[in-house]
Amino acid sequence: MNDLSARLWRNLTDSGSRDFLVTPDQRIGDRDIARGIRQWLAMFDAAGLVSGDRFVLRTAQDEVACAAFLAGLVDGVVPVLLEGSCPDNRLRAIVEMVEPGLVLSDNALPELPHSAMTQLLARRKQGGLRLFGARRASAEFGLEIAETTRPARQPGDDGLAYLLFTSGTTAAPSGVEITRANLAANLTTLTRLFDFGPEARIFNDMVLAHADGMIQGPVLAAWNGAAVLRAGGFEIGVIEDWLGAVRRLRATHVLTVPTVWSMIDRLAAHDDYFDAPECRMLMTVAAKMPIPLWERIEKRFGRSLINHYGLTETVASALYAGDGSELGARGTVGKPVDCEARIADGAAQGELQLRGANVFHGYWRNPQRTSDSFTQDGWFRTGDLAQMRPDGSYEIIGRVKTAIVTGGVLIHPEEIDDAMLRHPDVSESVTVGLPDELFGEIGVTCVILARPCDETALTEHLRQFVEPRKVSKHIIELPTIPRGLSGKPQLDKVRALATARLTERSTGKQRPDHAQTVLEIAAKVFRVPLSQLTLQTTPRDLAAWDSFTQLNLVLAIEEHFDCRIPAARVSALRALGDFAQAVEHQS
Repeated sequence: MNDLSARLWRNLTDSGSRDFLVTPDQRIGDRDIARGIRQWLAMFDAAGLVSGDRFVLRTAQDEVACAAFLAGLVDGVVPVLLEGSCPDNRLRAIVEMVEPGLVLSDNALPELPHSAMTQLLARRKQGGLRLFGARRASAEFGLEIAETTRPARQPGDDGLAYLLFTSGTTAAPSGVEITRANLAANLTTLTRLFDFGPEARIFNDMVLAHADGMIQGPVLAAWNGAAVLRAGGFEIGVIEDWLGAVRRLRATHVLTVPTVWSMIDRLAAHDDYFDAPECRMLMTVAAKMPIPLWERIEKRFGRSLINHYGLTETVASALYAGDGSELGARGTVGKPVDCEARIADGAAQGELQLRGANVFHGYWRNPQRTSDSFTQDGWFRTGDLAQMRPDGSYEIIGRVKTAIVTGGVLIHPEEIDDAMLRHPDVSESVTVGLPDELFGEIGVTCVILARPCDETALTEHLRQFVEPRKVSKHIIELPTIPRGLSGKPQLDKVRALATARLTERSTGKQRPDHAQTVLEIAAKVFRVPLSQLTLQTTPRDLAAWDSFTQLNLVLAIEEHFDCRIPAARVSALRALGDFAQAVEHQS
């Protein structure tokens, strides 16, 4: 086996009874996960898979996702991991692209275009896939699948480690090819920088089908013989239990995204969640951390916060900021570590480009996009506009494709959003360009507010930080900022929401102030027909109701009724009727 396979397999099989994966429902040791991996190796054999072949897994089960992904890494079979909620159309499009030899799913599979083994599993599928406990793969699929005793294969470093599809829903999903060498390089950097070792207990509750969830969670834990801790997904209603799990599970490193840190900052009742001596490091990944939030988190919780900058194309992270001799300054995306960064054409400002062992080689069967994504001398074009500080730290000032030109003035949306986030009442800010007959394009800023604040006050605030011609022509409060898995705003959807709100303003449309309005607001926040909702509706009745949309619902209701629902009451809101009662209590 090469170094990646050998190290992963050694750490998972030599440690005995040590924790590997801890969830709210179970505690899985290294021996358990090794047994699960052997079952997957037997599954690969039954499907006739060899090194380099792909398999697709759609699952919401953490233990299944971990065992399958690690089995692929140690055996050279390439995993394509999808969320359990991945729609059939997207699953079908990805299967058609990657031509896997095996497709498995928690729920019933649609008819798929490739592989006799795929169709066999689809026809025999009766229940959920489980590889731990009494229910075994053989019972689920009618196949004689048991734990194998054969050793893992010996794939080379130049082969694929995994494929991760990051964009597109049906017609044109885009697959990022991460090689085994890419993965090993980034794991080595993360381990060295942040002192991961066998004693590490990594609290990472992000989605496993995303790079930061899987790579900086189970894979990083397996690389170091460590444990990964998961609390069942972040939910506002159980925020105290979620944060309490950090101490209860003895976490050493805590990783999550800026949006969750923002919710913690607003809704958490206490300041001592990270006070345990073993809790060494707080980290934020996947999106830029606003400076005011960064400062509040460090001051409130008395722990340093590390910011990671990276893309799916860099495995996990490439630049880092925070305390540490190799890290960049706070408020920036940091310095490159074990890779190189530059500004295009040597300019003071320009596109940030990266090169290094952790940078991917291309997109799955998409030579044109691959060619467009690299310079002639081999640097990856990130699409981010940046400038470098004298100390070598990089600041992101915009996106190449999101710059706004209004009346000949160039505006970087991130400059506006950074300024807006300095206002104490602004929780989130996203600036987009909308077409305009006079100026060609105008800047419109969409915000989520922690407390009511009118547009005039927000505009006056913005004028303190940017030139008059850059001030947004409209500042619109929205109940939600649509975001993808990584936490990045979905700009097309933001533009559509902003356009709709401006249309409402121009027509003088008013929403009635009565109990029915709670349901109407909820329908807009959850983006479901009003007919689906009653005052008895709870998160169990509605797939769209998660922690992020619940916070957005609170903010939207506060805006409409001009009230403030106390943080202690927010966690007790279970049904839409509770929201109506909360409004009545505040009025």
